[in-house]
Amino acid sequence: METLEGTLRQTHDWAVDRIHTLCEENIENAHAIQSEFREWLNPEIPEHDVFSLEFIGEGDDTRSSQFF
Repeated sequence: METLEGTLRQTHDWAVDRIHTLCEENIENAHAIQSEFREWLNPEIPEHDVFSLEFIGEGDDTRSSQFF
């Protein structure tokens, strides 16, 4: 099972890599992704509030209701 920290690092790295790739192909799409991840990519913000939700779905025994 991946940790939240690992997932956040992977998402950050993906965004940075994608922005670099799109700068060569389509600057407008690169700007759109940069805008979405602006807070994460800002080195002047030392800490971020992150909320993580646990998956509750099909096959999850912690849920009492059934799907019909």
